[in-house]
Amino acid sequence: MPRIIEELESPAPPHFPELVDGLIEELRSTRAGGQPLIREQRFPRTDALRVTVIWDRWEPLSDQDRVETILAAYEAVEGREFRDRIALAIGLTVPEAAGAGLLPFQVTPLVRRGDLVTLEQCRNAMLAEGASVLSDPHHPQLRFATMEEAASCIKRLSEALPASEAAWTVQREIIGVPSETLVPDE
Repeated sequence: MPRIIEELESPAPPHFPELVDGLIEELRSTRAGGQPLIREQRFPRTDALRVTVIWDRWEPLSDQDRVETILAAYEAVEGREFRDRIALAIGLTVPEAAGAGLLPFQVTPLVRRGDLVTLEQCRNAMLAEGASVLSDPHHPQLRFATMEEAASCIKRLSEALPASEAAWTVQREIIGVPSETLVPDE
C-alpha cells in the first residue's frame, strides 16, 4: 500500500463560542457533579489522551463541531501542547453515552408512601445534580460510569434533600441484559 502524506489545515475557530466557554468553565471547575462530565484517559507509553465529554448541550451539534469545541476549550485552558496530546476527542449526550455502554449505573428515586420526600422533590434534586431529560422530560436520568460515582451522587443528593437517603437506588444496565438494582456500600 502506498504511503500518503497530507498536510492538514490549522483548526478553524469553533462555531459555538458559548459552548467553548461553558467547557472552559468546567475544565477550571472543581464541581463534584453535574454536566458536562469530562473523562480523560491517559496512555502512559505515548502520553496521548482520549477525552470524552458527556453533555446534553451537544444534542444539535455534529460530531465534528463537538470535537472542535472540545479541542478549542482544552487549548484555551491547557495550551496548544496539551491539546496536541489529545489523540481522540468525543462528545456525547447522556443518552448517547448510555446507549454506548459508557454510563451503565443509573441513580433513580423509589419514593414510597410515607416517605418524607416527594417524587417531585427528588426530580428537582436530580436536575440540580445534572440529570439528563433528553430521553424523557418527565423522568430525568442520572447516569455514571462506576458504582463509586453513583454512590457519591447519592451522598450529594441526600445532603441536598434531607430525609431522602432511603429513596435512592442504583440500577446497573448491561446492554442486552435486564438491569439489576444495587445498593451502594456505605
